[in-house]
Amino acid sequence: RYVMNQEIKENGTFVGPTYFVDKSVTPSKNETSTLPWADLAAYYPMSTYTYTNTKDESGNGNQGALRQLRTVDRQTAPLPYISNQNGDWDTSSTWINGNVQTIPGSNSIVDNTKTIDWNIIQTNHNITLDNSSLPSTNNGNRSVLGLFVDSNKLTVIGDTSLNSGYGLTVSHYLYLDGDIDLEGESQLIQTTGSDLAVTSAGKVERDQQGTADTFIYNYWSSPVGIPNTTSNNNSYTLPNVMRDGTQNINWITSGYNGTDTAPVGLADYWVWKYANQLNDNYASWQHVRSSGTIQAGEGFTMKGPGSGTPSEDQNYVFVGKPNNGDITLTLSAGNDYLIGNPYASAIDANEFILDNTNTGAGRASTDIIDGSLYFWEHFANATHNLAEYEGGYATRNLIDGVKARSNHILINASGVVGEKIPGRYIPVSQGFFVTAFSTGDNNISFKNSQRVFRKEGDSTSVFMKTNNKNTAGSIENADTRQKIWLMFDSSNGYHRQILAGVDENATDLVDIGYDAKLNEYNAEDMFWEINSEKFVIQGVSNFDTYQVLPLGVKANTEGEITIRIDELQNIPESTDIFIHDTVLDTYHDLRENDFSIYLTSGMHTSRFEIVFETDSALGINDDNIESIDLHYSNSNETIILVNPNYLQIDTIELFDMLGKSIQRITEIPVENTVEIKASNLSSGTYILKASAEFGITTKKVIIN
Repeated sequence: RYVMNQEIKENGTFVGPTYFVDKSVTPSKNETSTLPWADLAAYYPMSTYTYTNTKDESGNGNQGALRQLRTVDRQTAPLPYISNQNGDWDTSSTWINGNVQTIPGSNSIVDNTKTIDWNIIQTNHNITLDNSSLPSTNNGNRSVLGLFVDSNKLTVIGDTSLNSGYGLTVSHYLYLDGDIDLEGESQLIQTTGSDLAVTSAGKVERDQQGTADTFIYNYWSSPVGIPNTTSNNNSYTLPNVMRDGTQNINWITSGYNGTDTAPVGLADYWVWKYANQLNDNYASWQHVRSSGTIQAGEGFTMKGPGSGTPSEDQNYVFVGKPNNGDITLTLSAGNDYLIGNPYASAIDANEFILDNTNTGAGRASTDIIDGSLYFWEHFANATHNLAEYEGGYATRNLIDGVKARSNHILINASGVVGEKIPGRYIPVSQGFFVTAFSTGDNNISFKNSQRVFRKEGDSTSVFMKTNNKNTAGSIENADTRQKIWLMFDSSNGYHRQILAGVDENATDLVDIGYDAKLNEYNAEDMFWEINSEKFVIQGVSNFDTYQVLPLGVKANTEGEITIRIDELQNIPESTDIFIHDTVLDTYHDLRENDFSIYLTSGMHTSRFEIVFETDSALGINDDNIESIDLHYSNSNETIILVNPNYLQIDTIELFDMLGKSIQRITEIPVENTVEIKASNLSSGTYILKASAEFGITTKKVIIN
């Protein structure tokens, strides 16, 4: 297979592909390098004839007899495929001898549901590549063994607005002295062991879109470095690799606002990185601006030019030598690192996590990262003031992803709400945070084995910019694991999504890669409690009737909070999902309706838990007076009745400590929470009493 469509020759004492040997090229992935030439029984290049025999070029003298031979033509085999003129890849006239050979990387003439993925191609012309003729199983991706772009441009067509583009995979060797233009969602993939010739002087062009808004951050990385012929995966400054179309960006070195000009102006004040710095230490951000150096694999921040609203895009073009192969960055114990996809293709987040944790057998020898990826999503608010930023970190691990937390009270002013769940595939140029887990210094690793062709507009690949609305409902169809997304709505408008999922590799304890820590804190919040730590994603082995998932809730002020199901995936209709209030000993069926309860301010841990069966399988007792709760809100001057089981309450009465009735309320609505005005009361201690046909409950309250 390695030598398909080319001749071989003796390379020392081993078999060598003629094309590579003649070019003095030794690919890292070389399946023939250990095949002794002496082991060849015979070799017939079909280029030398003796009458009706073909000559054995192995040196063993085993001549081959040709039967039914009627004509002998000159050699036209593609050894390799060489371009003939400017044109489309799929047009035969584009290739030398194209009228008598199949198109490189096209469908097999034996089985047209498969493609020939081991051709070697050499281009010296302007070629346009469109993979629409390939079988649907290729997913728009064409594979070749070797690609030598000696000059001019190979354009892989695509259109960002149409979410169109194609993949070009090089399995063994890429030499790039010309250019590869990846239009739209097109991508360049090199597989494990595939070389990019260090002496390549050419470049790749790849578009990516960030927010157009002056005030909104994106987290970026670059798929290219500075072109040179002495090294790959080169560090860079932003003016070296980023363009506005074909023009250089105007980097504004004073002031805070970009400009909607031609070319666009970007305020370089907002270019920062966080390269192996102390965990969650805002003062550790490193100012890069447009003159600072960024390494391959590092992430950086940037704001838009003001060419549109937060929901609109600004296109940028990365131009430079494409990154390829292993890329490592040192991560020290106790530190965070803003990193990013360093390739001109998507990468598989699962493969990245497995390569950087001890979770994957045969992968990392230690847990280098804590197994979670954190993606910044900046929602709204036209301000450069940090205290007024509206944004948060969406989180991804081997279970799945959750949205960034948000605060609707502030967001409503602009009408934009963060809705994105990071998909399994990390798009070109997407930056994200990782956190160290192990002690000492260890290397974060990006590898070609993580690379994959996935278009950003697909549900599983999400660039964290404002206008992309992919949500939990559009997750990889092949994933059959059970998952429950819950949403917390606080009384002051804070929101937090959390996720629990089933995986055979997870336990009820903390599992690297399957449990994701809460990495930022709202004034009001919700989280999973595992070993007294706070998590936004929890992986467990099952959702059976004995499973208990403790929840923690933080309330900044007293008021009503709501917990609701946000999304279910692969959960059978027969699976019950309850919230158990261990204080009131009540069970609320979340599949029937949302759970709301009035809470005092503070941290509420060890009170709420998700269970999948009520206590002793007795079901919910609808006639249990102990299920209700009474409060007095000093801030609102109201009596609060919390009635989670929607019981019929006859009266509520307020007594002073001498037993005198101060206020008596009848005709009480049957609702989850009832608020009754009770103002102009003297400070002191009172007794609240709720009466029903099936019982009475009382509560001591303090009014001040």
